[in-house]
Amino acid sequence: MEVLYELWLQSICNFEPERVEKAVVLFENKGKKFSSPESDMHMLKKLGIAKELEKKLADPETFRKAKEIADYCEKNQIRIITQDSNEYPEILKHITTPPRVLYAKGEKLDLDDRLAISVVGTRKPTAQGRNAARRIGKKLAENGIMVVSGMAEGIDGEAQFGALEGGGKTIAVLAGSVDAIYPKVHTRLYYDILKNGTVLSERPPGTVVRRYFYQQRNRIVVGLTQGTVVVEGEEHSGTSITARLALENNRDIFAVPGNPVAIQSALPNRLISEGAEIMNRLEVPIEYYRENRPDLFEKTKTGRPVSDTRTELAPDDAAIVDFILKNGGIADGEELAENLKMAPAALGSKLMILCIRGILRQESGNRYMVVEID
Repeated sequence: MEVLYELWLQSICNFEPERVEKAVVLFENKGKKFSSPESDMHMLKKLGIAKELEKKLADPETFRKAKEIADYCEKNQIRIITQDSNEYPEILKHITTPPRVLYAKGEKLDLDDRLAISVVGTRKPTAQGRNAARRIGKKLAENGIMVVSGMAEGIDGEAQFGALEGGGKTIAVLAGSVDAIYPKVHTRLYYDILKNGTVLSERPPGTVVRRYFYQQRNRIVVGLTQGTVVVEGEEHSGTSITARLALENNRDIFAVPGNPVAIQSALPNRLISEGAEIMNRLEVPIEYYRENRPDLFEKTKTGRPVSDTRTELAPDDAAIVDFILKNGGIADGEELAENLKMAPAALGSKLMILCIRGILRQESGNRYMVVEID
């Protein structure tokens, strides 16, 4: 009955989280508790929650619709998770407007006492951004960290592909229903996540997606995690809203530095200037939580052993690393361009990726240092 009642409440509020929260707050302010759909219909009318709801409140079909949703989910192996469920993540209860109901497919959520990081960014990344997102997702997963994102094209999908490649788990939070694959280009990713993670949504099956659903979805993406990595994003974009939501909900922010003239780098570069942790190496969030949350880090399950990424270097990248090593372990950009006969733009891109992979570290004065690997 509890689940049906929650679905009924969602239904009369048109499945809008803010309306649901308003209804609950009105009841609590009146010293009331939800008891039954029949009696509470009258109470909601009396409180005047919204005029447009009156018709729904008087319509018994709203409770029948809740029953239909519950039956559909049971037949299609979709779990309905309420805030009272053991599966509902405790960390999610402490965000602004936490969802009262989640729909889930795939593995059971297991986030309590586990480190999770969201990786977000533009749907139209640069080649360097795609590479960085996939390697970040892989590195986090190899260290047992849960990767959370929105399964969108671009940065989101790359990070989640990387997490699966790293032998880890990932959570995809969808703006639409969990049984509707979107975007279709990520059909393979969707089914891979069902085997090695969870697909989540606060929207019931059959939902027609609207643009503002994505912003609502993003509060759940950041809400499930301790920190958010911003790979690429324009100054005014959906990713900037996600970053703001992370800050408002006291989540740690990590940002990947980028080309100052690339519009995709505008957001992460600004976040860095405002105090975000600069992610100039793949290990930054790992080291950050090892130092600042050792209790949580130690409980995090370990993924596959991390391999020495220098053995995977392309010829041009290997030439850069070899030159720096022969130069005493550090060299500036001009030295590299002159000695390796590389165009500055091409060299800059390669240096950025090598820093993201954790092979190089950028020092002051446009100098690059080879990172020691234990």
